[in-house]
Amino acid sequence: MSVRRFTGAKIVVFGGPGVGKTAFVVRYMTKRYIGDYDRNKEMLYNHKIPSPRDDVTLEIIDTAANDSTEHKENHIKWGDGFVFIYSITDKSSYEYACTLKDMLVKQRGQEIPAVVIANKCDLLSVRKVSDSEGTTLAEQLNCPKFDVSVADGYSGVSEAMDELVIQLKREFVKHCSQAAVVANDKTKSKLFTFKKGFKKRISRSHSDTV
Repeated sequence: MSVRRFTGAKIVVFGGPGVGKTAFVVRYMTKRYIGDYDRNKEMLYNHKIPSPRDDVTLEIIDTAANDSTEHKENHIKWGDGFVFIYSITDKSSYEYACTLKDMLVKQRGQEIPAVVIANKCDLLSVRKVSDSEGTTLAEQLNCPKFDVSVADGYSGVSEAMDELVIQLKREFVKHCSQAAVVANDKTKSKLFTFKKGFKKRISRSHSDTV
């Protein structure tokens, strides 16, 4: 019997303009920080994670800040896991993340692999979004929140993405288990139908000989 293994997933990175979405993705893939990007340009990246058995390939969409509602909805349908980024120095970016959260929950429910990223935590002196507000957003998504400074280092970014990959693996295992149960039920149903038909044939054969 073949054993399915987790070999990849599709990740959508959501966030308003200037929150550091692209810097977050590039920091994760290369460990380097580059702060200047076109915030209105959508990018699709492929990132390979080495593994002793099978390498894991992540398709990561860095969404554009000016995406239409229809485009956002298509991203939600496409993604397996989601990253919601806001800047603690920009209240509107938090409100934008909350709007996207509502769209995700409406389309896919709350049990979806996700992480919330509170970026620019090196700028606490100009904080506009409280820690409790970020925690509330994460609780509404039933996911963890990570306070990071993409500009300052790689570890927080890596920790958040590692957590998301763990969630994606759990979701993969859950779906495999559910598929196995459905397949087993179908097999049992076919076997029951076969036995029932077989009994009817035996009954007819017996009545013909009497």
